[in-house]
Amino acid sequence: MSNRLLFGASVKVLLLLALGAQFAVGGRAQLVPSKLSLAKATELLMQRNPTVLAAQRNLDALRAQRTAAGLRPTPTLTASATQLALPRVFTHPGLIFGTGDNVAANSTYTVEVDQLIERGDKRALRIAQAEWNVRLAEAQLRDAVRQQLFQLRQSFFNAVLARENSRVARENLAHFDRMAQVLRAQYREGYAAGVDLRRIEIQRFELERDAVAAEQTYQQAVRDVFNLIGAGDAPSGADVRLIGGRAGGEAEADLNAIEGDLDIIPVLLWIDDLRRLALANRPDVQAARFNVEAARVGVQLAIASKARDVTVGGQYARTGSDNTFGVVLSVPLKVGARARTAIEQATALELQAEAQLRQAETQALTDVEKAFIAYRTSRDRLRAFTSDVLVAAEQVRRTEEAAYREGARGLIDFLDAQRAYNQLRVEYNQARYDLLMSLYQLEYATGARLLN
Repeated sequence: MSNRLLFGASVKVLLLLALGAQFAVGGRAQLVPSKLSLAKATELLMQRNPTVLAAQRNLDALRAQRTAAGLRPTPTLTASATQLALPRVFTHPGLIFGTGDNVAANSTYTVEVDQLIERGDKRALRIAQAEWNVRLAEAQLRDAVRQQLFQLRQSFFNAVLARENSRVARENLAHFDRMAQVLRAQYREGYAAGVDLRRIEIQRFELERDAVAAEQTYQQAVRDVFNLIGAGDAPSGADVRLIGGRAGGEAEADLNAIEGDLDIIPVLLWIDDLRRLALANRPDVQAARFNVEAARVGVQLAIASKARDVTVGGQYARTGSDNTFGVVLSVPLKVGARARTAIEQATALELQAEAQLRQAETQALTDVEKAFIAYRTSRDRLRAFTSDVLVAAEQVRRTEEAAYREGARGLIDFLDAQRAYNQLRVEYNQARYDLLMSLYQLEYATGARLLN
């Protein structure tokens, strides 16, 4: 099978997925759009991404814990029946609630209601700690979105870059096909050398190889996008479709499953502003701060455990024919050892949280520095690619081709010009991709939106 046939339809397996694949999450089927834009993919990610959904469920659980933390202790009811003399309760059932000859053997029935009274503001401290934990979970949810969104953008624009490079190869394949036809006709008529025809075919093989590699990168990137929007388990149809087809309209439709471009408007950024943004807005740094606050409240709650809780209650008892009433007071005799252990544990957790905060802040600043270096490098690289450079490269290619057709220059000169033109277009695509991804990397590093 020709590589051109492989090139044209190796991505056909995506048609079933892009045009008609369905995926089920939460019992409902969702249709993958035939043309997936970044905005639509972002919307689906927020609705269907398993990592984001797991973080949302964690937040729901902690909100429920916050509600539970605010509940006051409820009274307890205790009922008991004692001194049920055997076998008298069976032989004389009427004496169950009465008085017998042996007063000491009379049955006793007791009902007691107890209420725990917490001291040391334990309930208020539990509520405060639960509130910080909820804020921590909210920050973790935002951080999950930040990470998954960056992966989505990376995979999405990997597909866009592969698509643009594939189109470069396709255009040149079509150009070489037309040129090969002319050379074959000239060769049959004796006007062209056979070695030139073979050189054209070798160059065309290299272009086919590049196109197939771009197609493979495109397919893999699209699968990564579908995985991030919750459609990773959708069948590709690869087990029932043969790889084959044309390098024409059908394959072009396949490449349009991802709708986007690499155009970007450069923005003016200052490193000091980016550092401040990262420390103020980055959700993992915020989560680390909230964890510190929750740990500090945990220390206060452990200290409060030294305050003894009191249980008070009222008791009603019936012994034989007598009715009695009593008051119950319960106080733990020793709480110091348990309180000291709880304080030591809570203090260790606070110190751990503070260390994690310092690590999160350091990592955020490191990520900003690395992203800013990538941004500055890719920005300067893109500036070298002006429209004049691309136009000049195309003009050189056309000039060399015309000179070759007229016999003024050799085929090698034309092939060198063609190769340089192709390489320049691929590098231009890569430069635009690098700048775009460096800006998204800065958004990821700062946790703030920098692009419109």
